[in-house]
Amino acid sequence: MPLVIITIIITFTILIVWTYRSLGNIETSKKVIYIVIELLVVFFATYITYGISKTGVEYPNDEVIGYIQNTLVPLFTGINGLFVMPFLSRGLESVFQEDMKNNQLIGRTTLCIGILFLLLIFECGYMTTTQQGILRIMAGER
Repeated sequence: MPLVIITIIITFTILIVWTYRSLGNIETSKKVIYIVIELLVVFFATYITYGISKTGVEYPNDEVIGYIQNTLVPLFTGINGLFVMPFLSRGLESVFQEDMKNNQLIGRTTLCIGILFLLLIFECGYMTTTQQGILRIMAGER
């Protein structure tokens, strides 16, 4: 478990620093707001994917559900964020610098949502397999 926690911390550190830098010369307070909004969107998308993926997985009790959920959702939120947040943030920065028009940002945002959606489709099956594997390990099976 410590390795997973360290991985989550490293992933979020990289994600936040990369996204912060991708926002360029935007005010720090606005950068924080954009990062929080982007993180919340990615978190909720990942949470919904987790909810779908746990369908058909038999848990022994609610405590185990919470344990696995509190491990997988943050881990996959960080990974999913790495695929879309810095790219989207560069687009926001370009709009603020007037290098890009709003309709181009809409196109970039649509692309990011499409990438995230594809990731989540593949991730759903992977999360199901991961949950089943964790439950087997907890049960002492190999």
